[in-house]
Amino acid sequence: MTSPDAPPSPRIELRHLRYFVALAEELHFGRAAQRLHISQPPLSQQIAALEKEIGVPLLLRTSRSVDLTEAGRVFLVEARQTLAQARSAIDLARRAATGEVGRLQIGFVPACGVIPAAIRRFTRLFPSVQVTLRAMPSAEQADAVEHGRLDVGFVHLPMEVSKLSCEPVESHALMAALPARHRLSRRRTIPWRALEGETFIGFPRAAAPGAYDALMSRLREAGLVPRIAHETDSVLARLRMVGAGLGISLLPAYARNFKQPGVSLRPLGPPAAAATIGMVHCPPRHTPALGRFLEVVRETARGRD
Repeated sequence: MTSPDAPPSPRIELRHLRYFVALAEELHFGRAAQRLHISQPPLSQQIAALEKEIGVPLLLRTSRSVDLTEAGRVFLVEARQTLAQARSAIDLARRAATGEVGRLQIGFVPACGVIPAAIRRFTRLFPSVQVTLRAMPSAEQADAVEHGRLDVGFVHLPMEVSKLSCEPVESHALMAALPARHRLSRRRTIPWRALEGETFIGFPRAAAPGAYDALMSRLREAGLVPRIAHETDSVLARLRMVGAGLGISLLPAYARNFKQPGVSLRPLGPPAAAATIGMVHCPPRHTPALGRFLEVVRETARGRD
């Protein structure tokens, strides 16, 4: 807290610093005024006002020359740094307004294929934007985006997000993951009805309620009542459990990328089914950097299609 007896802080504007730096570098009022595109009297008045605000002389004046005092030499160093910082602040503000700098908090479900390609492209185009990635279940991402803890999330669809904008970005055929020696592993395509009586390894409904309900509905349409013995929201863990002979699992086609021994992946159908990844964000809280990122994701998704 400032003492009531303390002297008031000097009221110095950036133009005072610009005038002083020009004069300190020229050491001539006429040349400095010409450089600043002003006349000499206003320059003299502003320098005098600056010295009055600071309370010490910055210049030694004679009828023939101008020189810096010791205080002036010290002040010159700081004035140059202050002007440089001001220019930097202005540049950063302008770049932030166009999305060239900023911060992004991004949530994703593991193995979302569009994310790596989009991040590589975005960071190449906008290296000054700080990107933080967080692997999170779909439901947690939606809540984090709604409450401002994430800027954007990549989630399993369908999802009820009445307060958010949601758009699909990629789709993967749904496949049956079977132990390598399973009775169905030699088939090219697995009919839905052939899964009757199997033990399933699923994912918890709380992780992605919409996707869970859609899958259960599809199984019921095929006349199946799945017996779910194990649950995990990790695709890799589900594959390992299948490889250990604990059951079968229904997984997106990107599960092929994990290449787990002892597991066969076969397409399902007819009818074919797909797992869809969507992008959720909150338009009222869009920043320029987020707008740029969403554009990159859309372009990357179109390229993958």
